[in-house]
Order: sequence, then structure tokens, then C-alpha cells
Amino acid sequence: MLIILPTNLQVSGITTWAARAVDGLRKKSIPAGLLVHLAPGESVPSFLKPSVVATVENATPIDQLNGDLEHLAKIYLDAIKAMHAITNRPVVVSPNAHGDCYGTIAMLTQTHPHLIRMACWIHSDNEYDLALARRYEPILHTIVPVSTELASKTRQAIPQRSSDIFHIPYCVDIPSTYSSRESTRNRPTRILYTGRIEEHQKRISTLPHLAKELNKRNIDFKLRVVGDGPETESIERAARSVPNFNFLGPVPPDEISNHLRWADLWVLPSRFEGQSVAMLEALAAGCLPIVTKVQSGATDAIIDGQTGICIDAHWDTPVEKIAQRMCDAIVSTQCMDTQTMTRKAYAYVCNNHSIDTHVDNLESLIEHVTAQPDRSWPNHLRASYSAPDGELDGSTPPDAAQRMTTKLNTLTGKNTLIYCSGQHTKDIAHSIQSSPANIIGIIDDNPSKVGTHLLGYPIYTPEMIPNLDATDLVISSWIYENTIWSKRAALESNSLKLHRLYPPDQS
Repeated sequence: MLIILPTNLQVSGITTWAARAVDGLRKKSIPAGLLVHLAPGESVPSFLKPSVVATVENATPIDQLNGDLEHLAKIYLDAIKAMHAITNRPVVVSPNAHGDCYGTIAMLTQTHPHLIRMACWIHSDNEYDLALARRYEPILHTIVPVSTELASKTRQAIPQRSSDIFHIPYCVDIPSTYSSRESTRNRPTRILYTGRIEEHQKRISTLPHLAKELNKRNIDFKLRVVGDGPETESIERAARSVPNFNFLGPVPPDEISNHLRWADLWVLPSRFEGQSVAMLEALAAGCLPIVTKVQSGATDAIIDGQTGICIDAHWDTPVEKIAQRMCDAIVSTQCMDTQTMTRKAYAYVCNNHSIDTHVDNLESLIEHVTAQPDRSWPNHLRASYSAPDGELDGSTPPDAAQRMTTKLNTLTGKNTLIYCSGQHTKDIAHSIQSSPANIIGIIDDNPSKVGTHLLGYPIYTPEMIPNLDATDLVISSWIYENTIWSKRAALESNSLKLHRLYPPDQS
């Protein structure tokens, strides 16, 4: 089995899963390895080195390839051939994270279908993973959601492949004995976050507000944040100004267990997840999770009040409100039998997320997939997800520009916002820029884009809409339209109407 990691080698649940899967398969004498992409100046992290069989070095980042996959295809094919030579059987290949990782394998199936059996992992509750599965379905031999909820969504999205969908939960290293905690009655409550320091998914800005709220209520606590990511600088600033808030930055994976043994509670304020590996590690270490109640694999493991605590939080719930609810949950644990709760959590992880169980599932999957017939990408379709100049990205349907033109023609002279600053908007730029509507800005969920421009228009967050004097908001996304449309009640007002380009009966 060959697992390809084109991004996020340092801190990522996908990376952790991949390393454990490869190690576990090798212990059963099943050939397995990682193929990783390295940015200029980047080296393979020490904890990954034993698992890596091939690298893409100093290459253009995968999200900037614009359809040129020839260089990747050669490296990928060499790695596949080397693994095939060991067993003389097709190689199960798991691309991840980006459409062009899939696209490169699709290109290879056009000439070497006998070497490849393609497995699509659905890692997260976001439309992108499912969009990739739908686009590359003709060459997929299996689809692997990591939670029961994702399995249900995958079957709904691709019902014709239900027999090839296999739910395989993530695995974690489980201590041989349950780790209990002493009472917090005469000491600070120890709280931990481990994971990506990132806003869009992880909603990391909640944590400084949580520390402030705990201080405001005179709760005796210590909060540690461990990880790395794009919001590192802002979290470092918060750690310098907020009492009892300690940012430790990235640490080697084998040190995470020390922090988990230190902590009483583990927090996760995410907007969305698939099945958080960090959460499963906390459960295994006897560290009680407090997580946002989002559509994710958390509900597989956490029964509210029994194996953890779930708090209400929608996509656009203000982080200050989430911090207050997390603080309420932390206070409530003082009246709970947390020892019993964590013992139940530990038992759940032992029964469902051991490495041995995971590897057994992978071995069965490999045998099932290897026996399937060859699949090759149709020659009349472009294999790449990204597009050469003049063509449309995989995220943009062929009639996107016409749909946008038709919609904006109905909004002549009206103050109009465009929702999403992604590739779909860039691909149909002419339709937006030449429209008779008065385009006054772009809306994006990523707060780091505020103050920048796209197509000459300023970018704002949804929270800023009431101050923009807009009458209409048009969603410019195919993949994420349903998610944005689900927020219609919060976005619309007496003075603002939300519009979509791809109604369900026309998608």
C-alpha cells in the first residue's frame, strides 16, 4: 500500500494516521510506504523517515500546478513500480488532501491500470473530499470514510458505489493501562489543546477567549496549546498577554503523550472534523474531551456526559460565545464523576481504535481491492483537477460563468456581494467583473483574508456584512454551496437576500 502526502507533514491527523498504518502493515509483512512532497528547504520529519519510500523535492506546490502533472507522474510511477516489484500484485494507492494528487494517479491509470488499485479516504466532513470522490469515481476501487456519519454521507453522495464503501476508523497508540487523575479540588484544572494552529477548521482563536473567560470567573486553571500552523503568531501574542495561557508550539509526536498525561481536560472548538486523531489520543490517555457539537466523527466516540462533553456551536457561532460555553462545561466537570467517564472513554478506544484492529481492516481492504479488475481514467477527460490557462478547475462546472451572468443580470444596479474567494470565483471572473450589478466586495470565511483584494474587490468576513450596505449576496461556489446555503437564516435579513447558482434540481 502506498499513501501519498502532498501537504502538512509536521502537524496533521492524516500524517499521523498514515505513519501508523504503514508501520502496522509492515509488522504484518505487508509492503507499505509513504510518498511525501517536500517544499524547498524542507526535510522529512524524523518520525516519518522510517515510513517514507519516495519524495517529491523542491517542486512547485501541488496547489500551483495548473494542470501540469508530468513531473509528479514520473515520481509516483517509479514508487508504484518499486512496490509492485516486491509482490507482483497491483499496488493499493491512497492519494490525499488535493485533487491533483488524485489527478496524477488518474493519469497513470491511462497507461498502467494493471499496477494500480485506487483507494479514496474521506478524512473530513467537508464537501471537498466528497467532490474528489465523485469526480474520480470511475477509477476508484474503494472509498473509505473514517466515521459512521461520513460513511452515511458518502453512500448518499455516491449510492452506486455502496458496495465499495468501507468505514475504517482511525487508530491510536493505546496505553496498556488506564491513566487516572488526582482530584482537582486543591490544584489548577489542567486543560490541553493539541493539533493544527489554524482558524478556518480548528477555530483556534477560541482558546485565548476561553482563557480570558476562565480568568474572569476566577477558575484555577492552566491551559496548554501544542501544535503548529498558520495562526501560530497570533496565538504566541495571546500567550504573552493572557494569564495561565501557555503556547508550547510544535513538539515531536512521541512527546504528545506526556502532555496528555498532564492534562485533565482536552478541548476542540472545530467548525468541522472527520474523526479527530488528537481527540482519540486524548480519550486513550484518560483525558476528558470537551468538543463542539459539529457533524463529525466525534459523535462516534463521545456520548455527551458519559465519555466527554459536547457543546452547541454552529459554523458561524462567535468564538466568544463558544468560549463561554466551553467554560461552562469545564466548570460542570467539577460536579461530575470524571473518573468513570474517562474509564468508559478508554474502554471505547481500546475496543474500536487499536492499531491492531485498524491494520486488520486495512489488510482485508487490500485483499478485497487487489482482486478487483483494472480501472482506467477516460481518455476524453482531463485527468488533472487544476486546469491549464483557459480551462476550468475541477471545482468549477462548465456552465458556471453562464449561471453567474444570468443571476447578476437580475441584480442590475444593486449593491451585491460575492460569497467565496476560491477558484470558482477566479474561473468566472469575467462574468463578475462585467456584470450590471454593483459588486461591492467578496465574502470569505477565512478572517486572514480581510484587508486583501480579489479581482479588485475587497474581501470581508460574513460577520462584517451588516456594515456593508449590501442588498444581495451571491454564492460563487459549486462544492461549498450547500454548506453556505444552510446558513441562510443567519445571513439573510430584511435588507439582504442570499442567492445560489446550483439549486438541487439543477446541480
